[in-house]
Amino acid sequence: MQLLPSPSPGAPTGLLLPGGTPENPLAMGGPPFPPAVTLPLSPIRRVSMLNLEHAQRTTAPVTVVAEVDATGLISVRESLKPLAERHLGIRLTYLPFFAAATVRALKAWPIMNGMLTPQGFVIPRYINLGIATAVPGGVLLPVVPGAERMGFWDLVRAIHLQTQKARAGLLSPHELSGQTFVITNTGRYGATLFGTPIIQPPNVGILAFEAIQKRPVVTADDQLAIRPMMYLALTADHRAVDGAEMIGFLAAVKEALEQVAL
Repeated sequence: MQLLPSPSPGAPTGLLLPGGTPENPLAMGGPPFPPAVTLPLSPIRRVSMLNLEHAQRTTAPVTVVAEVDATGLISVRESLKPLAERHLGIRLTYLPFFAAATVRALKAWPIMNGMLTPQGFVIPRYINLGIATAVPGGVLLPVVPGAERMGFWDLVRAIHLQTQKARAGLLSPHELSGQTFVITNTGRYGATLFGTPIIQPPNVGILAFEAIQKRPVVTADDQLAIRPMMYLALTADHRAVDGAEMIGFLAAVKEALEQVAL
């Protein structure tokens, strides 16, 4: 068994095995040598492991899923992409739209923005939105503080800044803590139907936005049409909220995305 060198904080291993690529260094191919390797945990992976173990011990997670017609969302994003590139120098992704819809829904269902403690609920009157961000070595949660006060373009700038800092390893501990709710854009990889994200205690919930894919749907006038559809997967702590709150919150996100207005 060969021991791979310990990676630097947030960085993948520098050793490429036969068949490996910089994006997937452990992929197999070529001569079967070495027969096995041991890859030391990166600091990010070690912290994530401990956090996820804590989440599984201390929450009662349940996942509910909704489907969104992304026709209007795609149209609005396409119309705004040139503005973002021209005035901000930013490639406009779907993530700010997802964030804006989540903030709108959290304002309507603030219990989803809360924390469950043995003494009761702590429900902040502010929204510190955590953005799950893939970085070398794992996933970080840069926080956009005070998201409830931000307009759409403020969210675009803040999300771009925080995620870029996360990938560059420039976030302070303060910028990686204090989230009141977390979103994750797993659909950016375009390969899954939907998943079941894991809550970050003491948060009540976490929301995943899945891939936009064309699917046959039945329209309001009973016609069959091909529409760009996506799934939303909300995992919530059932100790804290019941179906009414989960479904109400998810319906609010769905409405905000289908009737997107800036």
